[in-house]
Amino acid sequence: MKALDDRSTMLETEHGLVQVAREGNGSKVLSIHGSPGGFDQGLAWAQHLRNGGCELIAPSRPGYLRTPLESGRTPSEQADLYAAMLDTLLIDKVTVLGISSGGPSAVHFAARHPHRTNALLLDAAVLLPIAPTGNKIERTIMFSKIGIRAYLQVGARWPKLAAADFVSKLSTGLHKESRREAVRWVTSDSERLNNIGELLASLAPREFRESGHMNDEMNEIDLEPLPFEEITMSTLITQGTHDAFPLMEHATSAAEKIAESELILVEEGHHGLPFCPKAGPSIERQLELALS
Repeated sequence: MKALDDRSTMLETEHGLVQVAREGNGSKVLSIHGSPGGFDQGLAWAQHLRNGGCELIAPSRPGYLRTPLESGRTPSEQADLYAAMLDTLLIDKVTVLGISSGGPSAVHFAARHPHRTNALLLDAAVLLPIAPTGNKIERTIMFSKIGIRAYLQVGARWPKLAAADFVSKLSTGLHKESRREAVRWVTSDSERLNNIGELLASLAPREFRESGHMNDEMNEIDLEPLPFEEITMSTLITQGTHDAFPLMEHATSAAEKIAESELILVEEGHHGLPFCPKAGPSIERQLELALS
């Protein structure tokens, strides 16, 4: 937590306290992390945008790290918290990136604050009601302190093994050779491998992310219809064809309802879209929209 605190700032806004980190220079991108996560996940996921000439503004959503759950329990409340955060930072307009469970609040931000939204990017986003995946025993083990600690130890000592597990856990139905190629692609670049390590680290410490994670799950099980018809700006929806989570209908349904939308399906893509070998076209299009 000390290391995370050193990378971030606490802001007091009219909608409550929020933790935020900034990284890079250029066109501003509001990177809204998934579940579990925190600002660190938002930064690690969006490195391709930072490297392409953008500044990342990455908040910890309510219930994650230092942002209190009371700052915004629902996606719409979280959207208004982001707007208040931007007011405090004196930032007028951003491109919004909604990652996985960050999707609902990203959509609400674009609908509720259209004059502040340059473009909307939805990456493997939760956009319809969805129940937690995996059985209860598996989830209890994975998200226990011991489970997370063991997971991070593997990542620190054997990063290539961690990358293989990352691809395996986030994909479904991929042919064995395609999985191997995805792992080779990740491990062939030290920066990509480091970013995956940062994504794994965004699981811990569990006690500072658990309330946000549980709140997300409650919101997503009974997710109220999102205001797709109110989205007026250019929207890019990206989805992997072999995502371990059943999100394909989420992407296609949103694409049908958002007037100015574009859907890119990443062939053989898993849930960690920026770390898929065939994600090049979607990354290029995201950059084009973010820089426009």
